[in-house]
Amino acid sequence: MAVSYADNAVMAKAHAMYGKRLTKENYNDMLNCKSLVELANYLKTRTYYRSDFDALPTNIDSAQIEEILKMSLLKKSEKLCEYQLSAGENFYRYFVVQNDIRQLMTIIQLLIIGKPEKYLSSLPPFFNSKTDIDLYELAKVRSYSDLLKALEHTDYKKILERYRDNYSDDEMFILIENDLNKYRFSFLVKSIKLSKDRRKKKEIYETVNYRLDMYMLTRAYRLLNFGSPNKMFIRDFGVPGCTNFTEKDLTAISEAKNATDIVNIIPNTYYKKDFSKVDFKYIENATREMLIGQQLKGFRYYTNPTAVMLCYLFLAENEVRNIIHIVEAIKYNIPADKARSVLIGAES
Repeated sequence: MAVSYADNAVMAKAHAMYGKRLTKENYNDMLNCKSLVELANYLKTRTYYRSDFDALPTNIDSAQIEEILKMSLLKKSEKLCEYQLSAGENFYRYFVVQNDIRQLMTIIQLLIIGKPEKYLSSLPPFFNSKTDIDLYELAKVRSYSDLLKALEHTDYKKILERYRDNYSDDEMFILIENDLNKYRFSFLVKSIKLSKDRRKKKEIYETVNYRLDMYMLTRAYRLLNFGSPNKMFIRDFGVPGCTNFTEKDLTAISEAKNATDIVNIIPNTYYKKDFSKVDFKYIENATREMLIGQQLKGFRYYTNPTAVMLCYLFLAENEVRNIIHIVEAIKYNIPADKARSVLIGAES
């Protein structure tokens, strides 16, 4: 009974947090903000982000707002991980790995542009205590060799070692990102297999399979826009056994001659119905809109606390992404209507 109670606590907490989400009115107000200071003040005084913006700098910039929002997302994840840990499940480890990879992608991006000193290793206590990465050493990284040294005795070093000599070359970043994400989702699949509730594994696989398939479509489309990637490389975006695509679908995707072929393949797959509901303009927006619909449905009807947690955190991440789009619109004087067109899920 204790485990059941803890499971219910995870779901209740996730639903309570989702209940505080931004409304359509909030988005309209933010789109009408004329400066980043006005936007930050709005988030502080009119939304549930008030505690995140408590110590608001006088002249806040876009990078600071983005950092605050990302930290807010980590705190949400931390709260749910603590509840989930009390339920006796080990899925919280997946969220630790997910955050590790985000930290690594950030430092690698900074190394590529020659500004590793800008990396900030501030993390909530839960992640500080659970990660295998030495965050103190990560903050001192000034070269790729330093990064590998900081990751000694972790699985991440094995993944990143192969890019020691070419990490900054064109298109290498997407390969690094792909390898790290494959590790992340493979880690999750292993956790699913170890779950003690076999009846409810299906819900976790549903959300993971959908997410991986959207990831594959987006990456394949982008790569085909850049050139002609190796067929097996496109297939490498997936995790074996975690897909709603048939073998025929996967062959068609890997043999696509251009990005338009990818768009034409989708209506002939498992995703036909969901794809018909989106107004296709950009692949990222289309796949994210489809994914938001699936995650929202799962969040409302799933009974597995881990599946509910996965869905909620994706929805929370999407909200942060929407705010960052508004930040960029204000920064670059993009009209509100144009900025609104790239927001996903702002009407729900």
